[in-house]
Amino acid sequence: MVECSHPGFREARRFGDTPIYKCDICGLFFNDKMNKNFDAKSLYNDYYKNEIGGRFSFGIEYLIRLFRFFRAFKIFTSYPGAKSILDIGSGRGFKLYYLKKYFKIRKAVGIQISKPACEFSRERLGLEIIDKDFLDVQFGEEKFDIVTMMHVLEHVFNPEKYVKKIHSILSDGGRLVIEVPNFNSWSSVLTGKYWLGLDLRYHVSYFTVDSLDRLLKKYNFKIKVLHTFSLEYSAFHSAQSFSSLVTKTGHIFFNYIQKPEFSPMLIPQALLFFAFLPFCFLINLFLYFSEKGEILFIVAEKD
Repeated sequence: MVECSHPGFREARRFGDTPIYKCDICGLFFNDKMNKNFDAKSLYNDYYKNEIGGRFSFGIEYLIRLFRFFRAFKIFTSYPGAKSILDIGSGRGFKLYYLKKYFKIRKAVGIQISKPACEFSRERLGLEIIDKDFLDVQFGEEKFDIVTMMHVLEHVFNPEKYVKKIHSILSDGGRLVIEVPNFNSWSSVLTGKYWLGLDLRYHVSYFTVDSLDRLLKKYNFKIKVLHTFSLEYSAFHSAQSFSSLVTKTGHIFFNYIQKPEFSPMLIPQALLFFAFLPFCFLINLFLYFSEKGEILFIVAEKD
């Protein structure tokens, strides 16, 4: 099967000096980093804090761990009989840790190119972590029941190569679990360059329900679950995006809870964020099974 190399594409949107292109064949949206070379490992070494392998301050890391337990539960319910999992972009490893400890996953392997997060996963949680890009790893005859990419596929240059290789290492009837920001979400359309999911520093690929559906079906995946709601991300993404739009600033509140540096616009943006939050939650909940919700979640079975 021939991988799409985007031979024909057009500019779909522009955010300042950064164009977002759309492939006329596969429907993928991507930014101009696709045509540039940079050291991804170096970039993501700053993604997590060295001392704790985390990203957030003010005890928010404990809330994140609760959400990771919820993620582990969602993965378990997607394939209760699974005994092995590969988590591509495994973060600090809490999801794998919970799957092994509470949900009887016998073999849990993570892939993480960020050195601080990799070391934390290995040394603190005792996990098996591979510190290479997934495309560079040779698995031989090894197969997994589940492969997950939760908020990872938007960070890679060649999402089709990832999906193709994932198909080859899944066991028969195995499940692929993907979660990405929805480029066609209501808040993306309304907030434009202020949309939190745009993240031009780290994101290179952008997905809609249609483009991800086409990609998975091309490689013989059968979609079992599809919705556009995330308890962890949806309301937060939307509320931060609209707060940034109203204040005409960057994502000051989101940046502050990662690295506390005061800005004069922090207080008004934080107040707006908490004012928008309940409304954004209700709107995203209403859009749960539509194509307009904030976060795209898919469970696909190897057919």
